[in-house]
Amino acid sequence: MTDDEFKRLLDHVDALYREVVALREGAKRGGHPGKEEELVIAELRLDNAWREMYEFMDLPLSRESGTGAGTE
Repeated sequence: MTDDEFKRLLDHVDALYREVVALREGAKRGGHPGKEEELVIAELRLDNAWREMYEFMDLPLSRESGTGAGTE
């Protein structure tokens, strides 16, 4: 795991998160038509960025992967 790659991925997640927050705030103030689609796309991009981060860190994407700490 290289520190530069981790930092790049983390910065990407942070930037996308800030974009989603800004779009949500704009929607609360009565944004223009089409902003909802833009928000959905931004959320999908953020989700993909998180998946890349998890993959890079070799972490499971869900609890159902069998690597959880407890039994249910």
